[in-house]
Amino acid sequence: MDIAALSDAPEEALRPTTPEGEAPETLHNHKNYYFDDTMSIFLVGNQRFKVHRYFLIKESQVFQWMFACPPGSSDPDGGSDDRAIPVPGVTPFEFENLLDFFYTEKFQRHQAAMADWVAVLAISTRFDFQRVRDRAIDAIEHSRWNQPKRGKKITIDPVEQIVLAEKHDIPHWLPIAYYAICERGHSLEEWEAERIGYRKTVLLARAREEVRNPHHVHSTATLPQNFGSPPGSPIFYPVGGMPLTEPGTPVRSNDFYHNRPRVEAIVNEVFFPPAPSTRPPSPYAG
Repeated sequence: MDIAALSDAPEEALRPTTPEGEAPETLHNHKNYYFDDTMSIFLVGNQRFKVHRYFLIKESQVFQWMFACPPGSSDPDGGSDDRAIPVPGVTPFEFENLLDFFYTEKFQRHQAAMADWVAVLAISTRFDFQRVRDRAIDAIEHSRWNQPKRGKKITIDPVEQIVLAEKHDIPHWLPIAYYAICERGHSLEEWEAERIGYRKTVLLARAREEVRNPHHVHSTATLPQNFGSPPGSPIFYPVGGMPLTEPGTPVRSNDFYHNRPRVEAIVNEVFFPPAPSTRPPSPYAG
């Protein structure tokens, strides 16, 4: 087909034709690929961004509500620099990374740094980008960010993980961070205690002390099902009982610190104790 010849053809020749006597086919918009590519200007901090509404409306119910009402003037919000839509509680860095998620391949090719993913997590939580938020949580959990040195694995700092979990409502991160702090060699630093608060600092100190106590008695309510190690291990855990050393086997501190089932059981006892019984007292008691 000669494309050049088509470009010179009159417009009438390019229109679809129908057999004589038949009604022309009704035209309609494709359900997936007929985009509203209206541009809007947003003010984030001291920077203006001019971007398509499409991704914002598609991914966020907050932005759906924002643009649901028809414009009320010839110069609607977001239509000019003077009418830029303010985006409160967000930094330019966070908004830029959200747009990078939609417009570039940085996040798809694992070229994003952890700070980029944290920025995406923050803004996606605030403006209800649920799919984007789920991706950010998964990426941070699995350390899917750019490695500064080839072959060096980076994991999120447990104190930072606690802060992010509470700020962005990710409760399942909390016990993971508690386990890591209890297993590490050094106690909490002063600046770390300031970040997580007095109560968590006290509870973590208590849990770390119990992890290092070879005679700590587990609560059977917090032990995993079939919890126990076979006789002959450096540390023997009778099911539902206290950790005991095998006769004649020296206790090595690292066995206690890094035995994850034991650490999990102790953390659960300290941070997630079973609720007290609300059963009324028996009339026959006493």
